[in-house]
Amino acid sequence: MIFAWLENKVPHVSLVKSKLNDEVLIVCTDDLVMYYLNSTAAFFINLANGKNSIDEIKNKFLERFDVEEKDLENDLVDMIRDLQWKGILTLEG
Repeated sequence: MIFAWLENKVPHVSLVKSKLNDEVLIVCTDDLVMYYLNSTAAFFINLANGKNSIDEIKNKFLERFDVEEKDLENDLVDMIRDLQWKGILTLEG
């Protein structure tokens, strides 16, 4: 139900800078806090370019990873909440 509310939203990433270090994406937020994101979160961040909707991002995950759609939707909701809490991501639409 939560994913249905999110699926047409468009995520925007707000970072001062980022750097890919092996499989870890190091990001610095506007308040100069550093976070280390795993490769799954890094894939999401790269797709959250202000053009792709959450549903489009979900489809790209389904193309790349062998995961059940419902499980992915739940994981995306959790990831979006976490990235919003850290000030890395905002949603529009």
